[in-house]
Amino acid sequence: MSAAHVHLALNHIPVLGTLFGAALLAYGLWRRQEAVQRASLGLLVVAGIAVGAVYWTGEPAEEIVEGLAGVSHDAIEVHEEWGWYAFLLSIATGIAALVSLGLGRVRRQLVRRAVPFVLVLSLISTGVMLYTASLGGTISHPELRGQAANVESVEPHEENE
Repeated sequence: MSAAHVHLALNHIPVLGTLFGAALLAYGLWRRQEAVQRASLGLLVVAGIAVGAVYWTGEPAEEIVEGLAGVSHDAIEVHEEWGWYAFLLSIATGIAALVSLGLGRVRRQLVRRAVPFVLVLSLISTGVMLYTASLGGTISHPELRGQAANVESVEPHEENE
């Protein structure tokens, strides 16, 4: 399994973990269910940890694909830049979620103030993660870069009867 394959396989964990963690946290706050809030905070911590593996496999993945036909170097660079922002935001969200979980054992009042902050941070992180993932998809898919007109299509052969 190459670094590119590992990068592609792992990138779903922080993207979906942050997305579902934010949604679950919003639901937990709306319904005032502390167990749901704790579960979502735990999911955001896991996403914050997983983003490290995704970020650190990005450079080796770049080295594998950058010389391949149809791969856009410019798309790689933009994806890499936004990957850094997604990495930082996801780490910050994971740390804030971990602190909120730790506060829950000490002071409930602090948690009530910290959890909405984690929700806002996780929503921002989710947006940046989804944008970064979208940019990653354009690296080797010209149809996603708006270059579908440049991609040759193969017409099926018609049988002469």
